[in-house]
Amino acid sequence: MRPFWLLTGATALSMAGNAFLYLAVPWALIQATGSTLLAVLSMAAQTAPYLAAPFLGPFIDRHDARRLFIAGELVQGACVALIPLLLTLDQIALVFASLCLMGLAKVVSDVAGDYGLIPALVPPERLEQATSRFNSVQLAARFAGPALAGLTIAAAGPGPALEIDAATFLVTAVTAFFLPRVARQARKAGASVGTLLREGIVYFRSRPDLLRLTGAVALYNLGAGALEPTLLTIGTGRWHWSSAALGLAVSCGAVAAAVGAWVSPMVPAGEGRRRLRVGVWLGVAALGSVGLLIGEPLAVVASFCLLCFGEGGVNTTTMSYRQHEIPAEFSGRVNTLIRMFVTGAVPVSSLLLGLTVGLSGSWGHLFVFLPVTATAVLAVLLWFAPVRSRRAPVRPNAPLVAASGDRPPTRNG
Repeated sequence: MRPFWLLTGATALSMAGNAFLYLAVPWALIQATGSTLLAVLSMAAQTAPYLAAPFLGPFIDRHDARRLFIAGELVQGACVALIPLLLTLDQIALVFASLCLMGLAKVVSDVAGDYGLIPALVPPERLEQATSRFNSVQLAARFAGPALAGLTIAAAGPGPALEIDAATFLVTAVTAFFLPRVARQARKAGASVGTLLREGIVYFRSRPDLLRLTGAVALYNLGAGALEPTLLTIGTGRWHWSSAALGLAVSCGAVAAAVGAWVSPMVPAGEGRRRLRVGVWLGVAALGSVGLLIGEPLAVVASFCLLCFGEGGVNTTTMSYRQHEIPAEFSGRVNTLIRMFVTGAVPVSSLLLGLTVGLSGSWGHLFVFLPVTATAVLAVLLWFAPVRSRRAPVRPNAPLVAASGDRPPTRNG
């Protein structure tokens, strides 16, 4: 388990550093352009590359997960390091291009780490608990991250905050060099990318449970995917809160999410219970989304925390579900397909909330968060709708474990 905790600590550092990015980029764009829409769309620029994620799936399945993880972290660090210079030169378009490239690298890093490294570094009987602890530590790292980011931005501006984030990616990449190598074997030697991609799509379409999981979480992200930058935008322009106060509010949400991830395995995870547990956590997040409609600042923050608590449980249970249910042979291809829909919904969320964030008047507070509430409730209904379960056949010779001998791999995505 020592390599697992090394990976967990490294990614937690990167997660804490990302809080600087999520706060600094919207803040800097508002300062540079005065546009709240551009501030919200900065999240879309980071998540839009997930629409191209399936084309990276065959590449991920063919290569060593450790090397892919390191490369992804290094590219992300380089992209973030460039943003302060681009902002100084008033190259807003290149800022968004850098965020998009960073998103592509994040696809590779996340899938290689979550569904390649973790299952290979953990004994099969401890995978469920390890997934919970991994998510809890990542989310807990966001507790200090936003508060420190807010203080850094207030004291030195967004530029130094972004450079701190870039440095955390470098530290994470260097740490990953000490992890054992995890070889990923292609299903067929010499098979083309198109062939491997089609096989992944066929397997994905043959699993109604994975289709249902993807649809429910994607629907949830359609509303809540851009909630944090929207909250920051409203807090800055409407509530006139300081960056430190907003950072503290986001940190409270991170703590709530970490607690949700930590307690999620307390419900037994048998074959029937795992599906129920996903639905329960989706319901908790939906309840929090309803509270957002109140509109009062403190009530919004409290509801945001409840939503994050449910989201932490959703992230852990869905990740665990995918780790158990997707064979290692298809891990990269199927998980990138899932992420295309799940994380690909976030840019649309940015557009929806970017359009509603500027609404004013006596009912303005209601319509700002209405997309979040509507899609969260619909996600619960979709998940609990009747579904016929059937499994895709797996070839007898198909490798069901990672090269290390451990069992295969599963914030939303």
